[in-house]
Amino acid sequence: MLIKQLRERMNKANAAMRAMLDSNPNGLSEEQSAEYDDLEKEFDTTRAQLEKAVERDAKSKERETFMGQAQRAPLAGDVSHQDDNEGQEDLYRGAFWAAQTRKPLTPEQTRSLNTATGSEGGYLVPESFQTEIVKKLTEKSYMRGLATVSMSSSTDNIPVEGDDGANSWIDEEGTYAESDPTISQVKMAAYKTGRIIKVTDEQLNDSFTSIEGYVSLKFAKSTTKAEELAFVSGDGSKKPTGFLVTAQVGKTTASATAITADEIIDTWGSLDEDYAVNGTWKMNRNTLVSIMKLKDSNGDYLVNKGLNGAPSAMLGAPIVVNKHMPDIEAGAKPISFGDMSYYFIKDRTVMNMKRLEEAYATTGHIGFRIDKRVDGKLVLPEAVKVLQMKAA
Repeated sequence: MLIKQLRERMNKANAAMRAMLDSNPNGLSEEQSAEYDDLEKEFDTTRAQLEKAVERDAKSKERETFMGQAQRAPLAGDVSHQDDNEGQEDLYRGAFWAAQTRKPLTPEQTRSLNTATGSEGGYLVPESFQTEIVKKLTEKSYMRGLATVSMSSSTDNIPVEGDDGANSWIDEEGTYAESDPTISQVKMAAYKTGRIIKVTDEQLNDSFTSIEGYVSLKFAKSTTKAEELAFVSGDGSKKPTGFLVTAQVGKTTASATAITADEIIDTWGSLDEDYAVNGTWKMNRNTLVSIMKLKDSNGDYLVNKGLNGAPSAMLGAPIVVNKHMPDIEAGAKPISFGDMSYYFIKDRTVMNMKRLEEAYATTGHIGFRIDKRVDGKLVLPEAVKVLQMKAA
């Protein structure tokens, strides 16, 4: 999501510069030149941010592959096996939604359903439906576009290097000192989130693609709200652990109700440069409005404005507005700065749906109980620093 936004910002800046040059073939006025310089600066700043984001995304994918979490895909050239899988998926998808809408089933569809019953009743949702939900989650999520996201069918332990070890200088034919990295394990569980979606009898008479789209949209929207809050501040009890819970405190404010420019700069400086190179700021809109008024010792605003005056970066790092971040108040952690690719999100590969027919019969509705399982953890607490407000 962040990469897409940065590319769009670059395209807008480039288009605006091109339009100015094309409409002024005899040269720019002093005022236009100043505006052009601002656009050029915005383009260069955004390009640097985009390069960082692309590099972070590539590193995230490399880590996932290294730890064996990447999902296995059909071998190139294995067309027959891939076609068979797609055929089975299409058969099951049609059977699944025919069963949910009480349409007649063919013998092949009945056999297909009998092999995919959920552990708590109902049926496992088709893979294509699950993929569509995850896609919608990513589009609407603040966290998924920055975090390292993968899927698994079981509980996983993520290996985390706490110390890389160190080289030593050695005499010719001298002895090599031992220096082994320390590796710990972070357990990724599977916490269940779900809801019941009610559909009218009239809607059930529509095609299954209409019902599928309605259910996926509603479930993705409500799931995003639940996940985002947990990824930010979840306590780890029956839900993911939010990054604010385990991230290290970079700076504590002198006031319980206000933030100074120096405290922002200290938070930025508290993060190791290895993580700062891919760092992003996270805060809610109320906090951003307050921060936009702050200036450094030279009288310059800390927040850089992008196109149309929208805030885009602070101290060279992009700003991500997340409404689930807390407001500025005593004891809160309203601002974070760090490399969010060290926040791992693990989706389980199984979703379950069950039709509830009798519960809503008197109102002319059918209920669909659907759930998914997910966990999230900041695997390296030192990769993200937070600004903590003074306690009351």
